[in-house]
Amino acid sequence: MRSTSAARDAGDPPALDVARIEVISFDLDGTLIDSRTAWRDGFAAPFLRLAERYPTLRDLGDPWHVHDHVFQPLLLAIWERVRGEWSPDYVRDGWRHILERHAQRDDAAADRAYEEYEATWPAMMRLFDESLAVLAAVQARYPLILLTNGNTVHQRMKIEAHDLARWFRHVVVSEEVGLVKPDPAIFAHAIAPLGALAEAALHIGDMRSQDIAGARAAGWQSAWVNRHGAAADDEHHPDVEIATLLDLLDRKSTRLNSSH
Repeated sequence: MRSTSAARDAGDPPALDVARIEVISFDLDGTLIDSRTAWRDGFAAPFLRLAERYPTLRDLGDPWHVHDHVFQPLLLAIWERVRGEWSPDYVRDGWRHILERHAQRDDAAADRAYEEYEATWPAMMRLFDESLAVLAAVQARYPLILLTNGNTVHQRMKIEAHDLARWFRHVVVSEEVGLVKPDPAIFAHAIAPLGALAEAALHIGDMRSQDIAGARAAGWQSAWVNRHGAAADDEHHPDVEIATLLDLLDRKSTRLNSSH
């Protein structure tokens, strides 16, 4: 487990108060499911086809680099302008923007790339290797909630494809409830059926601006899953930072599968 504060050294107590936890919430994409790899791999073939028609796109780099450093920032910029619920139309707009900014406007070609991408990435979705083992271990001690941003069609498809609903007391998809992380109201909505207090809840997720910010605003504890060693360069500070979900079981300071 990485420390979340420069002032905390190896001899200090962990920030996560395991003894207070009565209910645990998991994010979906990037936490339980390796969405990033599926999106990157699904992006590659349609991008290369576009680059055959518009060779200047090759100057941007290989498809995986373009996905991470051009395409995803474009999608984030689009979403930040409108906020609210995520829409697949933002992805279509992302393909159009890539062509318009780095080659020439060709909405028809961009839309074909978008349609190929949307048809490809869902089959590439995989659970992280440790996800089921961690869910089984933690479910033995705590009621679990799945709390995910996204449109219903995509999120329910992922949940059903991996039979994830069986692990959770209930599943909260943002589009279905009209609330979006980091709004603390979606956290309150998620915990209400279990009758637990906010201070007794832990949320585990990979997005600091959504998972950690929302959990903190709701009065929950939070664990940031930082699989890629991202910099902690914002104001959203988790109670703990973990490299994989296994840290929840293997580290003494965050061990959720044993009595305290």
